[in-house]
Amino acid sequence: MTTKSSIADRKASLNRATEKYKKAIENQVGDLKANAGKIGKNALIIGGTLVAGYLIVRVLVGKDKTTQLSFEKEERNLPAAPVKRESAIVSLIKQQIALFLIAIAKEKLFQAIEQLRKNDTQRTRETHS
Repeated sequence: MTTKSSIADRKASLNRATEKYKKAIENQVGDLKANAGKIGKNALIIGGTLVAGYLIVRVLVGKDKTTQLSFEKEERNLPAAPVKRESAIVSLIKQQIALFLIAIAKEKLFQAIEQLRKNDTQRTRETHS
């Protein structure tokens, strides 16, 4: 009879250990999901900021030189028009404006990431409490 009770005790002990490990694995999977979501959000924010910065710079600086060259090659039969070049001062001002706007976007990005980190730490504290 003692062997049956010791077997039953051992079985109950193994079942408790199994449940303990199962809960630990479920917690780790939940943490991985949360981290993946956080990384995805950060990647989207960074990507959006880079695209916005690129578009701002492109608008302020003007057309690409390769686009102008291909346009000139296609229109060889037309009489040449005088090329208007912007002064160095105007070009410098446009570049400074673009840099200023990119710096603002960068600061906003860092603020958003910091807010996400604060929210994640609060959620982590709430789940562990």
